[in-house]
Amino acid sequence: MINLSKLAIIGSGPTAIFVLHSIWKHVAVLKTKIDSITIFEKERFLGMGMPYNPNTTDIYNLANISSEEIPKLPQSFSNWLRQQEVQSLKSLNINELPIEDSEVYSRVALGQYFCEQYNQLLKSLKLKGIRIIEQSGREVVDISKLNDDEICIYDSCGALQIFSVVVIANGHVWKDTDRPDSGYFATPWPIHKLLPKKDIPYNFPIGILGASLSAFDVVTSLSHRHGQFKKRGGNLEFIENKEAAGFKLILHSAEGWLPHLQYAQEEPMREIYRHFKRKQLMELLDKDGFLRIEDYFNMLCRPALIAAFVKDDEREVVERLKDDTFNFRDFVELMSVRHEYVNSFEGMRQEMIAAKNCVENNRPVHWMETLDDLMYSINYHAELLPAEDHLFFHKEVMAFLMNVIAALPLQSANILLALYDAGSIEIKVGKVTVQEEPPAFGNTRISVKSENGRSEILDYALFVNCAGQRNLRLEDYFFPSLVNEGTIRSPSAKFASLENVNIAGEQDNVIKKDGAAWLVLSGIDIDSAYRTIDKNGRPNNDLFDINFAHTSGLRPYSYGLQACNATSMIMVESWIAQIMEGRKTTTGIEEITELYEENDEL
Repeated sequence: MINLSKLAIIGSGPTAIFVLHSIWKHVAVLKTKIDSITIFEKERFLGMGMPYNPNTTDIYNLANISSEEIPKLPQSFSNWLRQQEVQSLKSLNINELPIEDSEVYSRVALGQYFCEQYNQLLKSLKLKGIRIIEQSGREVVDISKLNDDEICIYDSCGALQIFSVVVIANGHVWKDTDRPDSGYFATPWPIHKLLPKKDIPYNFPIGILGASLSAFDVVTSLSHRHGQFKKRGGNLEFIENKEAAGFKLILHSAEGWLPHLQYAQEEPMREIYRHFKRKQLMELLDKDGFLRIEDYFNMLCRPALIAAFVKDDEREVVERLKDDTFNFRDFVELMSVRHEYVNSFEGMRQEMIAAKNCVENNRPVHWMETLDDLMYSINYHAELLPAEDHLFFHKEVMAFLMNVIAALPLQSANILLALYDAGSIEIKVGKVTVQEEPPAFGNTRISVKSENGRSEILDYALFVNCAGQRNLRLEDYFFPSLVNEGTIRSPSAKFASLENVNIAGEQDNVIKKDGAAWLVLSGIDIDSAYRTIDKNGRPNNDLFDINFAHTSGLRPYSYGLQACNATSMIMVESWIAQIMEGRKTTTGIEEITELYEENDEL
């Protein structure tokens, strides 16, 4: 049974906060099991997280999530904002009142809110007799498993500490290196490194790889330093500073897509079993124990999507879905084509009319909301998918989903359109390759390959990679001792048919043994309760990893604060199940998924 007496949490951001909140909900049981909780945070400030820390983000960057979408903590985000003084709100770039539950506010404001909730939770846990030890400015540089009951943590100050259970919740880690001499930045964070120094503007085009939400953070931060946004006649206008006449932002996107816009939701909180019961999903498993993604789409997704499109009065899509030959890939292609425009900015302008109508009149876009729920559900059952379906989901479905579901706030869309109308931004379509060696004059050189096979060479004095974290390989895992001693391993998925191995195009990642084949996935292996798995296939009951970047191979659609909450709840509920039932949790998904139905917040 799990020994929680000395618990360590690596990281103090939102994921860790939701862990603490789940512990608090079960404090009547856990106060007799947990003697101390040690929280490691490499930054000086605890309780914020990288995306919301003022040392990392900018006052102009939006949180991309409203209060009504944030899982329950001691106090809601909007109520916390309502308690702040007007001057404090202005310092957080909040100038329009009253505060609305459905509005999106600055990321630094959300960081301040998280810090307050973090401190409230710590205070409450201390009052129940749990000792809290905060280790700020101490980055965990390595972890080692001593035996079945002890985990050793090494920090950046040279200290060595031993714990009974360790939870890895350390958030974003980038290992790629910036090359500032050639103007190349492997990540936009911290965003302050990109800003002009000494008020000397960038009088040249700036390249940005990606058109995701993080790319728009760069857009908003840089544009506010090179001009002013003013409202005129109900529209936003960008007026470029006279000394920044050469300033221009170039977004590089493989498909040329811009994200869908923010949409109203009937149920802002995702649920794993909103559209079907757990039993219905488990009954889809075939004789080999696989959940085939096409069966999932046909039996569970299709009815829910038809109902949603009926509500949205999308009759054409309803008729397509009623055709049994119309499959999941067809659906992805259909909805993708609907979002393709010759000019993505003009397409966004068209979408803006409908988006404003939906948001201002609280008219939900049911199909987007339903699709999000359905993909959220399969994410927590993804270990049941065979290798063939993992490949399809990772390669074809995820790009579509992140474009559709990662909704851009209307405020950000207004900024983009104002920049476009001013001629200060454009988007280039094609696959980008960044050359390792800069040209002689020190810029960053990229190659852009279009669909017709033509390549274009471009040089940038400043180029920012906003493509996100790369898929994690086991050898690049941040805590090397766990890899070297075999405490963790790579995840894998078995092929349903050997005939599909050669057509998958992944031969380098395929392991064949005893007449079967497995696809090696990215990241590290975990079970349904987020216990890490060792090289022999045994779960570590004292080492949990709930970092999405580490587990995305098995959990491809884990992102955002709601997933932080669900993941934390699943882990803590598995502890409670062990304690209350007095036995070890199995690695089987059947037992863990019973917890999903018992907790509405999942």
